[in-house]
Amino acid sequence: MQTIRRTILRYREGGAHASDDTILAEAPLEIVVNGVPWAALMCTPGGDEDLALGFCLTEGLMAPGESYAMERLEHMAEGSRIHLSIRGGGERVHTVMNGRGLRTGASCCGNRSATCAEELIRAIPPVAGGYHIAPEQLHHLQVESEACQALFGSTGATHFCALYDNESELLAYAEDVGRHNALDKAAGQAFRQGRVERVRLVLLSSRLSFEMVQKSIALGAQVVAGFSAVTSRAVALAEASGVTLIGFLRPPRMNVYTHPGRLGLESHEGSFQQQGLTKFSTDMPS
Repeated sequence: MQTIRRTILRYREGGAHASDDTILAEAPLEIVVNGVPWAALMCTPGGDEDLALGFCLTEGLMAPGESYAMERLEHMAEGSRIHLSIRGGGERVHTVMNGRGLRTGASCCGNRSATCAEELIRAIPPVAGGYHIAPEQLHHLQVESEACQALFGSTGATHFCALYDNESELLAYAEDVGRHNALDKAAGQAFRQGRVERVRLVLLSSRLSFEMVQKSIALGAQVVAGFSAVTSRAVALAEASGVTLIGFLRPPRMNVYTHPGRLGLESHEGSFQQQGLTKFSTDMPS
């Protein structure tokens, strides 16, 4: 059950009245890999296999195209527990965990456990080139993906992630109370359907922090775009990895922070100009 109904008081213009409301459900999911507890995440129920697979992929435990088996899904009094099997046994899981213990995550924050700053950063090769998308097409995909928000329409409480390929085909789509979970669910969906290696664009309804860019790079994305702000470490990682990072994506505007060439833009004295066309403003936010 992804939503619950509850009678609440709505206060309007000095008065209150009872009314039914739809509230997004939130529950824990435990992920066990090769018999080793790997992660415990707070998430929106549903898509458990996708979330588990996506989390393993974007956190560096699995590789795109790798085989796996879902052994079982246990429904508990509070939440669920999923058991996955991959090659390498328990030793492989412990090696990636590297003494950090069970990875935990609140739905609104990061979902990793670390004992020092170095453990937050994984070595990920730079992304490939060759993908291009026009600003107008990116805005079209934004409108298209926003229209898919079924849970947000009834609760107003979810983030979404949409994954697109080189031809702007929607490969996977997921909503969740957590922005990390939404990305991981979409990644797991694409992984399960054999599409993850086609990912070129990650489109997010949320802000773009370091770990969101890092997860996107693990999918091979060349463009990462979000509706909200970016952080300094996200920009630095995108710059170093060859990723085009876009924030405040709202028609007809966007902020392009790194590698504008994929959008047919070039940098001139701190502002971008569309090659051979008109000026393109990036002086938001708003």
